[in-house]
Amino acid sequence: MATISIQDLTARLRRLPDDTLTALAFFSRLPVPQPRPGFDLAKAAGGWPIAGALLALAAALAFLFARAAGFPPMIAAIMAIALLTALTGALHEDGLADTFDGFGGGRTPEGKLAIMRDSRLGAYGALALILTIVVRLAALAAVGTSSASGALAIVCVAVLSRALALWHWRATPPARADGLAQMAGWPDMPAFTIGLGIGALAALALLATFGVAALIGTLMAAAAIALFSAMVKAQIGGHTGDTIGAAQQLAEAALFAGLAIAAPSLAG
Repeated sequence: MATISIQDLTARLRRLPDDTLTALAFFSRLPVPQPRPGFDLAKAAGGWPIAGALLALAAALAFLFARAAGFPPMIAAIMAIALLTALTGALHEDGLADTFDGFGGGRTPEGKLAIMRDSRLGAYGALALILTIVVRLAALAAVGTSSASGALAIVCVAVLSRALALWHWRATPPARADGLAQMAGWPDMPAFTIGLGIGALAALALLATFGVAALIGTLMAAAAIALFSAMVKAQIGGHTGDTIGAAQQLAEAALFAGLAIAAPSLAG
């Protein structure tokens, strides 16, 4: 079992701002400085949940402004999710679509991986996108009857879903002998620990606001990632950049769905 020393963890925490900028450069369309050549994405992975929080903060503010302007929760939810998708360049949505196109259309692991590299959208990927987006919008609109709760959910779900995607990344081997995921390797123990720790803080914030619904949503998301990781191993032998993005989207949809259980009490 891999271990981690206090010195390693402390050193990595000191470089967390740089790791967050690296994650923003790679996982968003924001004009942040690009990482130096030879940067280690896996070691910077601990900053991914924080990068998600920064991106989601803009979406949460858009949600609050829309609600304050009198827009109904569903319209505010559409604005928030649209902005968040624009800020990430739909990177994770693209990974979800490519993954399910490959899993649904390929007959062999090699065939599935080849389809996943095809930029064209197929029926399986389109259905996966539609279903997850509908769940995210409907659930956010439900909890968004309380504007503050909706905004908090946007930020905390963005953080926790990325922490769970790190779990998928570390729990599965690379599926290809080439490509970015293979070159990046796995998040090392300091990055993984920091990412999960940040995710745990987001889970606690959700629990304080949504109560048992947050616990249910977190359990649903964890179960979804565990099942998805097992399916990825069975289908293609391990993770790719696409499956990491798909894991984030699946975790986000499951978390929002669980939080929606609290909607009646929020509305009251």
